Amino acid sequence: MQETQEQTIDLRGIINIIRKRLGLILFSTFVVLVLGSIYTFFIATPVYTATTQLVVKLPNSDNSSAYAGQVAGNIQMANTINQVIVSPVILDKVQSNLNLPSNAFQKQVTATTLTNSQVITLTVKYSNPYVAQKIADETANIFSMEAANLLNVTNVNILSKAKVESTPTSPKPKLYLAISIVIGLILGLALALLKEVFDNKINKEEDIEALGLSVLGVTAYAQTSDFSNPNYKKETLDSDTSMSPDEQELSRSSKRKKR
Repeated sequence: MQETQEQTIDLRGIINIIRKRLGLILFSTFVVLVLGSIYTFFIATPVYTATTQLVVKLPNSDNSSAYAGQVAGNIQMANTINQVIVSPVILDKVQSNLNLPSNAFQKQVTATTLTNSQVITLTVKYSNPYVAQKIADETANIFSMEAANLLNVTNVNILSKAKVESTPTSPKPKLYLAISIVIGLILGLALALLKEVFDNKINKEEDIEALGLSVLGVTAYAQTSDFSNPNYKKETLDSDTSMSPDEQELSRSSKRKKR
């Protein structure tokens, strides 16, 4: 029961901190959101994706026993092709044929095969959608011509040519902005908790009791200007001595209301 009460108190404390530092949390979220928007729309380079598919088959066999392992052989061959098709042997010729400025695009060319599938998907990512489409098609064409020399395979079919995708796959504005908001909230909450932890000022009676001390009394509210006014103490003393205790308390209350 005591543990449950402590958890309730801690939860209330966190909620109170959030309410107290809500301005800081919202400001932090806004700043991170602005920075994320600047990066998404003005700094990040758009990346476009083009894909093409091809299939490679081993020569057909009239022997039924040999044909039984033909499909498995095609799948194993596809795994080999995935490595060959993205190798410099193929991609260097793609760069030369398309007059690309550098070979940096080679890291953005991938070939994948689904489990138990003979279809190879060739994916190209590039900053220009038209260049990405040309790289994908040219890579498939060059491989189909070089497959006989590299792998002793002549049965290479291109299932579909690459298409120009006008919508970039990266960056994704909605995703990036959502991530920015989450990061901003987390950062703001962390700053609020840190500021609360390192705040050693005594603002209320509970702060004194938290130190294990007892509250002996509470003074009336006063402003800093009251202490800097040399006539304040004299006027207060003279007026207090000429009044009864009830009148003094009433006078102090009226002064507090005026402030």
